[in-house]
Amino acid sequence: MTPFIWLALCLPALLLLQRWIHRHLRGLAYLLTGRMTWAVLIYAIVLFPGVLLHELSHWITARLLGVRTGAISLLPQMQQDGTVRLGYVEYYRSRSLGPVRESMIGAAPLITGTAVVLIIGFQVFNITSFTAAVETASLDRLSSALTQLFTAPDFLVWLYLIFAISNAMMPSPSDRRAWPPFLLVLLIAAVALYFLDRQRVIIGGIAGPAATVFGYLALALSLAIGVDIVFIFVIYLLEGLISRLRGVEVVYERVDSP
Repeated sequence: MTPFIWLALCLPALLLLQRWIHRHLRGLAYLLTGRMTWAVLIYAIVLFPGVLLHELSHWITARLLGVRTGAISLLPQMQQDGTVRLGYVEYYRSRSLGPVRESMIGAAPLITGTAVVLIIGFQVFNITSFTAAVETASLDRLSSALTQLFTAPDFLVWLYLIFAISNAMMPSPSDRRAWPPFLLVLLIAAVALYFLDRQRVIIGGIAGPAATVFGYLALALSLAIGVDIVFIFVIYLLEGLISRLRGVEVVYERVDSP
């Protein structure tokens, strides 16, 4: 149960951090430029690698599933409710699409984003040695692991990529549109298996792989949380400094969705 509990703790924590980041990143850009149009553009540019991966994930998954696609946009657009849409992919919702394929298209950015964050974590930052040092609680091993982490080639570039990707990989409300019907299908299947007395066999077969998948997902979210905390500290300092220099501050009256 450890991977499931770990994920259950990481997911809401990351969502709260990302909500703060999306609001204050736009606020910082607005302080720098004094114009909302330029602020939105800077905000979009900072997160562009993640937005690109997000929309390409939708498009590629739709094509692989045989779903007809339309226009793809990577340009930010202000919405009537004050939120910003950083990009979109059009695909055709025919009668044959179904909730399963649509849910897979919607979840694609989370899957690819998690994979990329894990690849950077393992291949560049060698987080395996870092997590092992944390588990052993050895100060010497932890110090060595941290030194190796911060001296990784192009450390700041990879750190920024994790930040941009992780803050754009979460499914948007439109991406989650087909999830309720899909979950209903899963619920019906679970009830059917229960009455057929097959639930123990199925659960026993998927428990191990599910724990592995959830464990890797929780690890990716934990890495994203660590990186977000660093960037939150930087954004907070810059926002406070520029506010004092210009004698103005941004008032956040509502929570904006990315």
